[in-house]
Amino acid sequence: MRFRWWRASALALTACLALVYLAGVTRLGEAEAGQATAVPVLAGDATQAVSALRADAPIAAADPATALDAAIADPELATQLVAATPDAASGELPAALATLQAAEGDLDPLAVSEFFTDLGEENTQWLSVLYPSVIAELPGAPFDARADANELILEATAMASTAYDSPERPWTTDAERPVREDLAKIQGSGREFLYLDPYNNAGNGSWIEVVGDLDTASAVTVLVPGGSAELSNENFDLYYNRAKSFVDAADGELAIVVWAGASWPAGWIEESWASWSQVAAQSLASFTVDLRNQIGDVPLTLAGHSYGGAVIGYAETYELEADQIIHIASAGMGNDVYSPEDYTEPCRTRYSITATGDPISYVQGMPYVPLLGHGADPDDFPGNINLTTGYLTDDPEALDDEGVSLAAQGILGKEIEGVHSHSEVFFPGGDSWNNILDVMLWQEPTVADEQPAAIEGC
Repeated sequence: MRFRWWRASALALTACLALVYLAGVTRLGEAEAGQATAVPVLAGDATQAVSALRADAPIAAADPATALDAAIADPELATQLVAATPDAASGELPAALATLQAAEGDLDPLAVSEFFTDLGEENTQWLSVLYPSVIAELPGAPFDARADANELILEATAMASTAYDSPERPWTTDAERPVREDLAKIQGSGREFLYLDPYNNAGNGSWIEVVGDLDTASAVTVLVPGGSAELSNENFDLYYNRAKSFVDAADGELAIVVWAGASWPAGWIEESWASWSQVAAQSLASFTVDLRNQIGDVPLTLAGHSYGGAVIGYAETYELEADQIIHIASAGMGNDVYSPEDYTEPCRTRYSITATGDPISYVQGMPYVPLLGHGADPDDFPGNINLTTGYLTDDPEALDDEGVSLAAQGILGKEIEGVHSHSEVFFPGGDSWNNILDVMLWQEPTVADEQPAAIEGC
């Protein structure tokens, strides 16, 4: 009798693990199920078609920039525009837009890019205002248009967050909630989003953000965050700060895209499951193709921190665009990846940087179990170039990645090691931070004394 609760607990735990496992299989299956939707080709005059859409729109302006400013200044108008959907029965262009929207991202970004090239820049800008929900997260749509559309998404969602989602009550009739905190702090901030879904991740949100100028940078990095990459989590601002520290130091030479454009795990249990990284990796790989098409031959680095390392690692099992890879305190090289031959490009240049005593080392290189773990240890992976972690800066004015004084914390000049090293690798001015910046700018980082074996034939 006294052992009965142990049996019940064991059965409950087994059932929970089975359900989580099945959920992971389902998540992966959903990602792999579809085939790319064919992108329509317009035969008629695009400018005339856009003019017809403008005539029926709830906004009057001489140019798309003026229309955008007016909509941002009027949340009710922004809400109306965000709610607008193209009527497929009303013409060739609305029908094409309806097809693109219905595809839900299952599109060839290069074909979508050609669609908008044929449409023309000004017409595309108009569509980002007239139908922001179509353009905001559309693979292949010009990034400037996506950023404009996401400004309207932000304003509409912020306004929606002030309403009471319940029947009217005497105490709510004339009352409003404050704007959702994570949205309020980025309204009017000038931050640029290529994707902004405040409702993903069970309402905690997901995003893709550009830090710096993609049009003028001489090097571009895609930085994939670690676990709990959600709008409502402190990691939203933390990774922005980290990206900005590198971009500011590069003085215009570098732009960084912080990519958290998928459902994301939170906590060690969820982060141990590979299905999150596998689904995110497929989307990331597609995004890099879109990015390469839009930035041209600019050198492109793919960087992953912690769980983000598992994402970029698995993304390399797909066709992706990246000239080099850097694993930063990475969880692994990707689920079931134990050899460079598991990648589509075995000889791509790869770096790894992990400090001694970083707790991530407990999960690196775990043996393969279906849908569990994240593959080989990046610090032992053949062909990887290990970088030194070194010491934090001894500059008395130095701040950490949250803007807190290192001197006040008593850690000026300390060796980067132990539990806190997982974040200390990003503290500006430190040896690790300098090494990461060197990689991003295609300069010579400081390599460790001990290195993994080279890859034969590379």
